[in-house]
Amino acid sequence: MISRERLWSFATRSLLLLITAVTMAVSCPGPDPPPIVIPPATDSFEKKAFMSTAEEGLYIKGACVVRYSEETFQKSFNEKRRTYRMQSDDQIIYVHIAFSSDLPAVVDQEVICNITYTKDKGEETILIVKLVVAQIKGHTVWLWNELQKTGIILDQ
Repeated sequence: MISRERLWSFATRSLLLLITAVTMAVSCPGPDPPPIVIPPATDSFEKKAFMSTAEEGLYIKGACVVRYSEETFQKSFNEKRRTYRMQSDDQIIYVHIAFSSDLPAVVDQEVICNITYTKDKGEETILIVKLVVAQIKGHTVWLWNELQKTGIILDQ
């Protein structure tokens, strides 16, 4: 038969071994998580097409919906009212932009706009959209919304 001392010795050693193993497991540092890498934003085809042009107008889904022409259009910019408008001489085609927030001033600035436009007589469209200043060259500003693929190039 196994003596009590021998049984007690075995139980004590087993308990000490278990405590040592648990202590070692708990004290080990965890694995280092991999660094978080944010991939660079890729521009859509529509934005690339938009950024490659310099013709003033309203662009939707990569196509120019209303294009300013000095021969047949007029334009106005009212800094106090925060409005911009371009319209054909007969006032059938126009784009009217009312800035709800600050006027565009720096790249990556977000501006909220209420855009009313018509490209044909009697077909008025209203957009309320948040645009980001994509580029500024001189007095020309490129505003873009990636989700709606909508952009405006205006000369202040």
